[in-house]
Amino acid sequence: MISILIPIYNFDVTALVEKLAMLCSKAKIRFEIICFDDGSSPKFKTINQPILNLVGVNYVELSQNYGRSRIRNKLAKVAQYDHLLFLDCDSKIKYAGFIKNYVKAIKADVEVCYGGRFYKKSKPRAKSKVLHWKYGSLREALPLKKRKKKPYLSFLSNNFLIQRELFLQILFDESIQGYGYEDLVFARVLEYNEIEITHIQNPTEHIDLIKTEDFLAKAETATDNLKNLIKQGKIRGTKLSRTAELLQKCLIANLFLRWYNRNESRILENLHSADPSMRYLDAFKLHLYLADD
Repeated sequence: MISILIPIYNFDVTALVEKLAMLCSKAKIRFEIICFDDGSSPKFKTINQPILNLVGVNYVELSQNYGRSRIRNKLAKVAQYDHLLFLDCDSKIKYAGFIKNYVKAIKADVEVCYGGRFYKKSKPRAKSKVLHWKYGSLREALPLKKRKKKPYLSFLSNNFLIQRELFLQILFDESIQGYGYEDLVFARVLEYNEIEITHIQNPTEHIDLIKTEDFLAKAETATDNLKNLIKQGKIRGTKLSRTAELLQKCLIANLFLRWYNRNESRILENLHSADPSMRYLDAFKLHLYLADD
């Protein structure tokens, strides 16, 4: 019935895989859980070895790092069932009906189904992880009603079900290097082909918060990807790119960059603080987008 596909990179997936295997057994469905380790450190490979002993689990350590798109495509190609459930390795299952909810979607013949994401309500104790938590809580953990209004823009690849035959016709774009926007490109292809994304209330918790310096470095990589993908015509404009284009059209992009450069130290200090501003984060990304133009 269902192949659960989990790409792993430097994360302990034992609790996640054990919970999924238990929920699938309780649902009395045919399943497999395929985990590909994408070049993790020896420490995490050792930690994850015990999942090999679980019924229905296939754990493979790859000899190289394939990257976010390529490894998902590779997982899908070895899956044996007609429906694929992609989950990020840093997910936590909080709901007893998680698998049953996706089984309902399968029985309803849904082509693509996104379950959502959430973060803990309480702010992390470590100040260095607050920016990631706040951004995720406000910008990624969207309520179902809001996701449904923009089903393609609200799609993320952390927790979604798709028919295997359909996925193999589309695949993730392997030309995208590094972090950022492979899920938006995937959703854009679905939209272009008039394939509906059904949104349901079936979220996983995102539990791996990264430090602000790493979060900002990822934002830089993602912004570079966005600019390249728009130039290639693979995605339409986002809020960030449209804002940048508006500033350029109004001939005030350089004025904004001068303002940013004068205030950069204050902006970065705020983003590393215990109460980071999303407006300052937007300004940081906007300056990245405009800087090399």
